[in-house]
This record gives sequence, structure tokens and C-alpha cells, in this order.
Amino acid sequence: MHGVTWAKLIRKNLLRRPMRTASTAAGVSIGVGLIVALLSITAGVRNTANQLIHLGRADFGLFQSGTSDLTKSILPQSLELGIAKEPGVQMVAGLQLYITNVNGQSSFLVLGMQPGQFPWKRLVIVHGQLPVAGQVVVGDSALKTLHVGVGDNIVIGKRKLLVSGIYHTGDPFEDNGVVMRLSEMQKLTKRPREITTIAITVTPGRPSRTVANEIAKRFPNVAPLAEPGQAVKVDTSSRLLISAGWIFSLLALIVGGIGVMNTMAMSVFERTREIGILRAIGWPAYRIAALIVSEAVGICLLALGIGLGVGVLAAHLFTSYGLISTFVKPDFTAGVFAWGLAFSLGVGLLGAIYPVLRAIRLAPVEALRRE
Repeated sequence: MHGVTWAKLIRKNLLRRPMRTASTAAGVSIGVGLIVALLSITAGVRNTANQLIHLGRADFGLFQSGTSDLTKSILPQSLELGIAKEPGVQMVAGLQLYITNVNGQSSFLVLGMQPGQFPWKRLVIVHGQLPVAGQVVVGDSALKTLHVGVGDNIVIGKRKLLVSGIYHTGDPFEDNGVVMRLSEMQKLTKRPREITTIAITVTPGRPSRTVANEIAKRFPNVAPLAEPGQAVKVDTSSRLLISAGWIFSLLALIVGGIGVMNTMAMSVFERTREIGILRAIGWPAYRIAALIVSEAVGICLLALGIGLGVGVLAAHLFTSYGLISTFVKPDFTAGVFAWGLAFSLGVGLLGAIYPVLRAIRLAPVEALRRE
């Protein structure tokens, strides 16, 4: 019963100035939303990078350094020969990625592979056969979206090609795409002798990261990515968005904390006489402090509910309107929401420090004298 009474008291105090409470919660919710959006996008960038750097079951991938988007990387195909001679490199394969409309589906992945190289050999044809000139094979997961089968025609960009087979690799990223011969892809994209990435496998026993670091030293302005976390450093659009977002989050933390402090300080000032009465009837200082802190936390929990919705919406907007890679999808893990909770509670506790100190320093007799 005591818990219910405490909760009712907090609710009553917060609703004394509903507009002030709502505006404070709205301010804090912006910070919570930014935190949730940024962390979910960061997790999405890592997931996408993990898929890109392991295309064809490679140990790591080589991309153009400083590109705005890993899928927009451009490398000369001749670079394969130099990379293949590096110590610790077992096999290399040049791949071209093309993001375009496929059968009316926007932002679809088309992969160009060279026959005989290891990604091509790892395509398991479950129906039909490998493609020749003017043909493609479709991933089994992409069938649900494209609604095609062996023998049907498929439109990639403005070109019509024949579906010669259905493949499976076990990689969800690849199995949701379309594969064609690299030479055909280069004609389609009008980028002869250019590739997007070089997939690399290392000699057994050699650490991928060590080989990647050696390649980075040997070949300037290329980025060997052996770990998903490295992708954020290479993908400039994601890096700028995330960096700017953290700056805004810090500002939101400061502004939110000041807002909560101002709201609770005003509340304490308006309830000076009430606090004096509570002290006079025996409420100890710690209980007064707990009431103020509970009210501040109550505001921030309201902000948390709003902020989570704002964060989810913001993350989808950032990824849907081309601000970062087309293939980055926000990943809303438990850890993302935990950070949002920690942010809101942190703002509440920081904002309650000054009002609490002011409230517990009020002398009961002095407080009762005030009108």
C-alpha cells in the first residue's frame, strides 16, 4: 500500500504543472532518441560490413579507402595480381557490386563474379545451371521478392536477362541477391576492368588481421577490412553521421539535464511550505531527497517511452533516405535499449542533484513561514 501511495504522490506532483513536465520530458526524449538511433545504426553498419567483407566466404575484403559507401568502392581489376603475390594470401577474387532496380525492386544487390574463382565455385546450384553470357542465377532467398524461376526473364536496370539457375551459399546477404559473370556485369555497369572489392582467403595458420595489416602497408589508399568495426572508419558517410550524432547526443544530455534541474528546482521552490510540513511531521532528509529524485526519474521514464519511439523512427529515416549505405538496416538489440534507459536515468539523476540539495537544506520552521 505504501508503494502505491508513493507512486500517487509522485504522479500528483508531476501533474501540478503538466505542460512543464511534458516539455521537459520532450527535451530529454530527443537525447534518448538520438542514442537509440545512433547505436542501432552503428550495429547495422557492423552487420552489413560483416557481410560485405566475407562475400564468397572470404576471410576479409579489400575496398577503396575513404569511400562514402563500401558498395561504391572502385578498384582496378589488375590489383588482384599484386594482392595474390602477398605473403599469407591463399586466394583472391575480384567482385563487382551493383545496386540497382531488379524486376521493379529498388536497391537490389547484383554480384559480378569471375568463373573459376572461389566465390563462383562456392555457389551451390540447387536448380538449373551456372550462367553464361546474357544469363544470371538468383539466390533462393531472393525468389520471394523477385517472383521468378529458371527459364524466366529478369530485368536488371534496363536490361533483360535469362534466369539460368537458382543458387544457395548459406550467406543471407548473398542469397538475397542475383549473380552474373563479372565480364557481363562490367558491360552492364560500363566499368570495364573495374571491381568493387577483392575477396581474400589467407593461408591456414596465418591470422587474417596480420595479413590485412601487411597489405595495408604495401598498398596505400586501399582498406583491407578484417573486422566489421573497421568499416565505420572507411565508410565516410556512416562515420560522419555517427560522429555528428554523438555530438548532438552530448548536447542533448547537457540540455536535458539542465531542463530536469530547472523543472525540479522550480517544483521545490513552489512547494517550499509543503516540504516544510513534511519535515515538521517527521520526514527525514533522505526521504525528501528520494521524493525529488523519484519525480525526476519519473519525468525521464516518460521521456524514455517517447525517446524509444523517436529513436526507432529516426533510425529508419536515416537508413531509408540514402543518408548511409542502402544495405544498412538498424539493429535494435537489447543493448541499444539499455543504453537509452541508462541515458534517461542518468539525465534524471544529474538533474536532481541541485534540487535535492536545495530541498534538504530547507529548515522546517523557515519553510513554514513562507507563503
